[in-house]
Amino acid sequence: MPTTKVVHIKTAPAQAVLSPAQKKFNTLIKKIDAQKQLLAEWQETFERCRTDAVDKLEPLKQSMKEQQTAMAHLLDQQFTANKFTKNQQEKLTHLIVELCEELLRSGDNDELKAMYNKYTASDYDTEAEEEQMMANEFMKSMLENEFGVTLDDDDFDLTNPQATAERLAEKVKQREAEAEAAAAARPQRKKSAKQLAKEAKDAEEAANVSKSIQAVYRQLTSALHPDREQDPVERERKTELMQQVTVAYGNKDLLKLLELQLAVEQIDQSKLGSLSAERLKHYNKILSDQLAELQEEVMFKEDQIRMMVQIPPFEPLSPKRLAMLLKQDIQTMQAEIKRIQQDLRLFKDVKNLKAWLKNVRLPEPEFEFDPFFDGFPPFR
Repeated sequence: MPTTKVVHIKTAPAQAVLSPAQKKFNTLIKKIDAQKQLLAEWQETFERCRTDAVDKLEPLKQSMKEQQTAMAHLLDQQFTANKFTKNQQEKLTHLIVELCEELLRSGDNDELKAMYNKYTASDYDTEAEEEQMMANEFMKSMLENEFGVTLDDDDFDLTNPQATAERLAEKVKQREAEAEAAAAARPQRKKSAKQLAKEAKDAEEAANVSKSIQAVYRQLTSALHPDREQDPVERERKTELMQQVTVAYGNKDLLKLLELQLAVEQIDQSKLGSLSAERLKHYNKILSDQLAELQEEVMFKEDQIRMMVQIPPFEPLSPKRLAMLLKQDIQTMQAEIKRIQQDLRLFKDVKNLKAWLKNVRLPEPEFEFDPFFDGFPPFR
């Protein structure tokens, strides 16, 4: 396999400095290479973190759930079997209800539901259904405003995000098709001579840019075509290189095509330095487009990872930080499991539990909105 050579325009012996177009070429090459490395780093780090999450974090989550369930049952048993002051009862009730709510969010459990109902004098399933309906309405309204569509009740279900996303995409596509049809039905203004001339120039430029990358592709395929090679070893080498050429051309990856030309010694640094101004202009256009696509791909990958690991958009994120956050989550979970296990042993003695309850602080009552109270300015 040929070693990858760096694509770079150097000053010629008779040339004092590089031209602006040559400098731009080198800058674009560096930026594209940096984005490729970043994208590869994101993909590698994400796959490694996903493996660690499955192998290390998920078992810890299950263990945590088991310890929390044991704690809820222990507090319930102590509450039922012993006498507590009113303040202690309020604290225990709050702790038990909070544990049940957290555990029920991650899975159905009839015993925990019964415990929740016992300490809240309500019905968990009824409350959950009402909360789900409110969440559905809120999210439905938000998506309708965001995408400018109307969603029927059958189109939207938070418990099935995949189906909801598909229906939303259909609605958006339908709206765009209707908008295009309406635009096409409107009388078209006649284009000016200046507009027509610009469109013709842009089309010619696009054709020339396409020809530039086609020329590099043809040069490589002509030199590397395996069917023309008699030596089996060399034929295998050229077959592999041709596969790389085909993929690079399909992706309009000019940098990779030029790297391959350097690798097989079809061109050298002096030939890169002697590129015509017109050819260099076309190359720079291709490289600029390639850089923009790579930057968009990197941004999409990062956003995708942010959603999966629930990191807000404003928080800095990098592959290194992603790995660090996962490591911190694992360490935090291990410490929390150890703490709950110690508390479980401690709270078996009701005296220890009562002593511990002295330091528990109940949260402040939540402010309930009164529609007749106008002491605060309205939200904008």
